[in-house]
Parts: sequence; structure tokens; C-alpha cells
Amino acid sequence: MSLFSNMYGSVSNKELDLRKEISNLFYGASDEIAKGTVGLLRIMRKDENQELIQCACRNKITNEPDRDSFCPYCYGFGYLWDEYKIIYYRNDDSLKNKEQVVFYFEYGTDITAEDFIVEIKLNKDGEPLLPVQRTKIYDIISSDTFNADYGRVEFWQITAERRRDWSVWYDVQNRQHN
Repeated sequence: MSLFSNMYGSVSNKELDLRKEISNLFYGASDEIAKGTVGLLRIMRKDENQELIQCACRNKITNEPDRDSFCPYCYGFGYLWDEYKIIYYRNDDSLKNKEQVVFYFEYGTDITAEDFIVEIKLNKDGEPLLPVQRTKIYDIISSDTFNADYGRVEFWQITAERRRDWSVWYDVQNRQHN
């Protein structure tokens, strides 16, 4: 028996291609139903020094974004960004802390902790409603690659936390009246 034999005693040259398996998970295959979800990846714009680009709505004195009136450029984030359609798989059961969620992305997606994941409203067939309706925004806590096959990136595992929408606290419809 060879030192490199597997537990069944034979050597196999067939490796599991994790990129292909993730693609099958997201988009489906002849023997697998697609489990990927359409969403948005909000990538923050950076200047030549890799600093976030501030929006013009920021207050000159406090340097805070304008949250009193809706800014059509940054949506109150205070920094400029671009959004891209993505496909991801979301695993809610992976962490004991229910405030956090784990997302999986394909290998070609570059994600940093400064970016955001945006869930959008989908129709019954899983397609985005138009115009796009953003339902939840997640702050990225950690963005880790899973590497295999000589260090090749196979997929991304993102741990994220839902960003609180503080405007809900002031929503009159949610208050109970006697």
C-alpha cells in the first residue's frame, strides 16, 4: 500500500473542483437545483491613496453625512459607492450569534471589509423586482478566501452583520397607540 493511498487503498487522480461545485451550488446543474440568491455588492469608491471618497453631502463642520434629507448619491452613507449584481449563498445557521450571517461568493469576487452586501426584494421565481428594492444591508466583519489546489482561491466566505436602520425607531406606524 502506498503512503499516498486514500482510505480505500487506491490512488485516484480525480480531484474535486471546488470552483465547479460552488458554481453548481449557485447556478444549478443537470443533477442539482440552483441555490444562489441574487443581491448587490456595494463597493466603496477609493481615491489614488486608497481612501474612501467622501460624498458632497457631508457637513463641513461635523463631517457627518446628511441624514435629514435623502442624498441621491450616497443614500446617507457619506461615501460614494458602486453597486454590482451578484449571486451568493447565505447560511443563517452557521453561527450561534444570530446577528451575524455567513455569505459565500464565487472566487472572482473581490470583497473588502469596507464594502457592503445588499439583499434585494425578489419575485416568486427569484428574479429581482424592478425597480430594485433594497431590503437589508450588511456590514462585512470579515472577508476570507478559501484556498486549495496550490493556493488557488476557490470561494469567499464572508461574515457580516445586519446594518441597523435607525429610522425605524422614529416610524410612527410601528408605535402602539392606546
